[in-house]
Amino acid sequence: MRIIKSYKIFESLNSHISIDEYLNMIRIPQDKIPKIVDWWNENRSNIRINYFPFSTVLPILGVFLGTDDVAINKNLNAPGFMKLFILLHESRHCDQHKEGIFMEGYYDSVVNDNKEEFLKNYEILEKDANDFAINSMKIIGFESEMKREESHLRGNESGGNHVYNMMKNDILKYNPTDFIDLLKRQIGI
Repeated sequence: MRIIKSYKIFESLNSHISIDEYLNMIRIPQDKIPKIVDWWNENRSNIRINYFPFSTVLPILGVFLGTDDVAINKNLNAPGFMKLFILLHESRHCDQHKEGIFMEGYYDSVVNDNKEEFLKNYEILEKDANDFAINSMKIIGFESEMKREESHLRGNESGGNHVYNMMKNDILKYNPTDFIDLLKRQIGI
């Protein structure tokens, strides 16, 4: 059963969807889609979108899987604009990874039992990803939603202790080769 389930998830991961498909699947209003697609194609065209149900009980909404791949949890019960926000947030983590600022301060600090370093970097990286996503959402037509939800969306910036403990436990459990391997194991692929 686990092998079949993992294969189906892996198959989903290799079936990237376009931004148009994603927006329709998450039920973004049709009148907003052209502006979002244009913005995406101009600013994020390198990002491949994967949208499938994660095989986990962990509260993982989305992950980046390298410099150009984002996976969003299809099991997430949230309004479409929140799912778009998560896509933008995770796409910024792709940039951070590409810039070489993600692994050392985030993953390596957990592996090296340096909680203080992790907490400092976690807050910086999450704030940066949130800033990018919130500003992008405002540009593409979701200013009122961001005004209403910004403090809620920024809640993850103070979740470093929980994330550190979850990662520490999962590193011991899975013995991953790197952070991307850990993320794949956490979401069930």
